[in-house]
Amino acid sequence: MLAWYSVATFSGQELKVKQLLEAMIEREQMQDLFGRIEIPHVNEEHITTKKGKRVVKVERRNLVPTYVFIQMNLNDRTRHLVQNIQGITKFVTIGNKILPIPEEEMVAILPRDNGQIGDLLPMETLPVKEGDSIRIKSGAFNDYTGVVKEVSKERGKLKAMVVIFGRSIPVELNFSEVEVL
Repeated sequence: MLAWYSVATFSGQELKVKQLLEAMIEREQMQDLFGRIEIPHVNEEHITTKKGKRVVKVERRNLVPTYVFIQMNLNDRTRHLVQNIQGITKFVTIGNKILPIPEEEMVAILPRDNGQIGDLLPMETLPVKEGDSIRIKSGAFNDYTGVVKEVSKERGKLKAMVVIFGRSIPVELNFSEVEVL
């Protein structure tokens, strides 16, 4: 029976581990013992201006950095295969036992058909609303304050007017980057 397990990886090696694992499963012809291999992430747009032109950069941000989630039938053979993948440091254990992750917990972090992550997005109650005064707590505009002008619940983003060098500038931010004052 397939169940979800988690492995810890070296920082930044999650995609490489997933690719190596998929290749090894195919090489050893063990596809029937493995299901999905997931790295829960969101794609964030960062908009900048270079030489007067708007540049949109899409960046992948892992929701659970250094972890890969594997749906598998755990036995000595599959455990050995996973543990011998370069970049994997260990199975996540509780009291030295490799225990499956309950399906209900996995639903919250797995991508759905529409590309959004589990139950995390869209949010039912928004952390901010138009007109709120906010302080930016991370990123390039750390510690600046502003006023929310637009909220995009579906994208988990907001637009705020931030005073920089005496000028009010619109800045797009993630909900996680701000706190309401």
